[in-house]
Amino acid sequence: MLVHGLTATPEEMRPLAERLAAAGFPVRLVRLAGHATTPHDLARTRWTDWLASAADGLQAQRRVTPRVALVGFSMGGLLALQLAAERPREVEALVLCAAALELRTPGVRLLPWLCRLPGIRQRIPLLPKGGRDLADRTARRTSQAYDRVPVGALLDLLELQRRVGALLPRVRQPALLLHGRLDRTVPLGCHDRLRRGLASAWLESHILERSAHVLPEDHDRDEVGRLAADFLERVERAGA
Repeated sequence: MLVHGLTATPEEMRPLAERLAAAGFPVRLVRLAGHATTPHDLARTRWTDWLASAADGLQAQRRVTPRVALVGFSMGGLLALQLAAERPREVEALVLCAAALELRTPGVRLLPWLCRLPGIRQRIPLLPKGGRDLADRTARRTSQAYDRVPVGALLDLLELQRRVGALLPRVRQPALLLHGRLDRTVPLGCHDRLRRGLASAWLESHILERSAHVLPEDHDRDEVGRLAADFLERVERAGA
């Protein structure tokens, strides 16, 4: 089951889903609540709604196959980690692409304090986003995501980061960690934090040298697909 990132759509996971499907895995792309419509819809959701979308997808996929791996990108990686920690018997393995335990943007950390100012959330409900964090210029032009992000969604992302960070020692499933060397959104230190923090006895990690944040769509997307398929095939054989 593949889980996309904040403000994006399931389409950003499609190249990876197609590679896994070609390797013989049944795949499911989840659309998180408030996504793939308008930023105003996202503003009406909370992190609990995003988690519920992922949990519903997990249950639907388990009706297709009893053994399910979660593939999460960015914020989707946080949701995958939380489900793995809280439902260990339902999650077989993890593939985490630039899981957003932290953000590079220092101003985001100031939001909780800024939002204490009277009326600030009403005056600035949506913040503009920069371009998609992709090194591949062609993919950057076609990649789908909102061009604005609700302040509330960023606050909820910070809350989700805190919660998932505390859950890392409870994650014991085999895990593949992937991160782009050129990532300008999530610091490379998050990759190291996962390596140190997860309790997984089977842990593999790779840095993709030509890619930025949106790994499933960037220059190394074929390598991301190859690594994910190879890892999941070996996990499947080991559990047979």
